[in-house]
Amino acid sequence: MIPSPAMDVLERERVLVVGALRGPDDLAPRLRERYPEFVVAQADPYLAAIADLCARPARTVLVDVDPSNPQLENAVAGLREAAGPDAKLVLCCSPDTEPLARKASKTGADDYLLYPLGNDELDALLGPTPAPETAGHTSPPAASMDELAQLAALLTTVGDKPMAMLEQAAALIRAALGAPGAMIVVDGAAATSGERVIRPVLTAALPGESGVRGQLAVNERPGRPYTLGDAQKLNHYAQLLTNIVAAASQQRRWRQLAFTDECSGLPNRRRLHEQLSAILARAEAERFPVTVLFFDLDDFKSYNDRFGHHAGDEIIRVVGQLFRTHCREQDVIARVGGDEFAVVFWDPEGPRAAGSKHPDCALAVLERIKAALKTQPLPLLGPTGQGTLTISGGLATFPWDAATPDTLLQRADQALLAAKRAGKNRIYLIGDARS
Repeated sequence: MIPSPAMDVLERERVLVVGALRGPDDLAPRLRERYPEFVVAQADPYLAAIADLCARPARTVLVDVDPSNPQLENAVAGLREAAGPDAKLVLCCSPDTEPLARKASKTGADDYLLYPLGNDELDALLGPTPAPETAGHTSPPAASMDELAQLAALLTTVGDKPMAMLEQAAALIRAALGAPGAMIVVDGAAATSGERVIRPVLTAALPGESGVRGQLAVNERPGRPYTLGDAQKLNHYAQLLTNIVAAASQQRRWRQLAFTDECSGLPNRRRLHEQLSAILARAEAERFPVTVLFFDLDDFKSYNDRFGHHAGDEIIRVVGQLFRTHCREQDVIARVGGDEFAVVFWDPEGPRAAGSKHPDCALAVLERIKAALKTQPLPLLGPTGQGTLTISGGLATFPWDAATPDTLLQRADQALLAAKRAGKNRIYLIGDARS
């Protein structure tokens, strides 16, 4: 049989260029021209390169050092794990980023080179083609086009809900091994694709920082037993998913930090706008009211001046916790800045009680909170602190007072200002006043 060009490409060893290598150092075309005996592939960003290496091995990996990446060392460690111990992994950097490359190389790279790269350096790096594989060694089966498509789709779910990502990963594993069923267990959460995996016949562990974080498992494949290559492929996917799960966890942590007020632990203004927009869109479609409360702490500056900012921070935390305790789980409580807070009261499944209406239900909650403030211990304010803390607020309700998130918040803020002008320690409703 005459080998086809496609077969020739599969049999030639691969060199993977990782990152956006630019200008005279655009290595991929240089390497293809100078070393036709190799298949030269390119992947960007680092996560895509890790996926590429898990799907198909490479003899040499050249990595462009991206100084803007805060996870550079983790990325190099992930590339090393995906490439395996036999591949050469070399970082490429400009002279001004050499300290970064030197530090990152300790997490898995064999060496680093400075731009511009000379042909002699490339010749020394690529060297002679290594000896053929020893008899009996089996490489993992190459990834199919369908697997690569599913893998690309999986990479786009890193920012999604964890279970949705795990379910898509389980479907990928099932397709990759032709298994009737596949299961992924990570941090106690389990996702299955196809048949339930009650008696797994092939498994691979997902390592974590303090031991095994999870496991991949597939059930028996009738009429076609799994091979050593299948086991190796499952292990490659375990390495890949370990990095994807870690990246997803890190992204969720960053998002949590970006949308959380550090002092109170409540959502911040950015998160409030995001959630209120989603709630109003649903309220408009399903025709239910939404009430927004804007409130602040009366004479908050005096507490900071008399007792210090540490006491002021404690007051912020106490008030935030009181609102979180007295509101329902779906109600949104946010700190929008300084001593200002906002609460979104909404009832997606109907009113709180038969016959109740907005904003009456919100006012009832506020009365309970005002009563709680009178007895709330505040040790940092001294023996005379209890019972001195009061709030003023303004209420506005969708759709009667406003129809958009910004105008609804503005109307509630206007009502808050009216409450302040009227003497504080009271709640104002647009068009009306409640003490």
